[in-house]
Amino acid sequence: MRPAASKSLVAKEEFQLPVVIAEALARTLSEKIIFLELLPGAHLTEDGVCSEYAVSRSPVREAFRALEADGLVRRLARRGVRVTPIGRRDVEEVYACRLVLEGLAAREAARNATADDLVLMRRLLDDMGRAIKRRQVRAFFDSNVAFTKAVHAASANATLLRIAAGIEKQALRYRYLAHSRTHAMLEAALVSHSAVFEAVSERKPAAAERAGHQAIRRSLGVILEVIDSIAAEDAIAAQ
Repeated sequence: MRPAASKSLVAKEEFQLPVVIAEALARTLSEKIIFLELLPGAHLTEDGVCSEYAVSRSPVREAFRALEADGLVRRLARRGVRVTPIGRRDVEEVYACRLVLEGLAAREAARNATADDLVLMRRLLDDMGRAIKRRQVRAFFDSNVAFTKAVHAASANATLLRIAAGIEKQALRYRYLAHSRTHAMLEAALVSHSAVFEAVSERKPAAAERAGHQAIRRSLGVILEVIDSIAAEDAIAAQ
């Protein structure tokens, strides 16, 4: 009986291995897309990814499916898999969802945040303040994203967390684009998050929700300006 049990265990491990590889590969490619190492419109091929990461086709296909579900790539007829373009319509759709979710998250955080949640938010705001003074864009971005996640966690709303995670990666790409192109995004984020924190720490749900909405509107405004600027630059370059 023991050899049979051992054989079963090995079979289970062999079955799970491609899944683990696909998840790790999807995370790696996601980061490259979010941080613009893979540019909008870039062509991804199974052969290319297999060669670069020394993996078989099966996990690559699974990773592509995960990226497509996250809205980071599109599979186009006769054109293969390409990084999703950046455009006004897409960002407006993403931020229409974020407007509702971030407002709700802030409202619920004002009701449910623990003392530890508030300490973490305060520390992240301080980190953002130091990073903006030193013009450390990536450090600021990381703390900014962590603050958003801290508010989500403080909401203690599991359904909200699941839904927010579904559009988070699309939003991150736009957020990083704006962070990397203009200091205005950093300033807007710090002001907005400070207002959210103040309302949450004072246990004012309605004020927190308004601050969450305002944070999204500010961010969207800056992002749209950046997208329009890039479109204008591309138009000039094409002349």
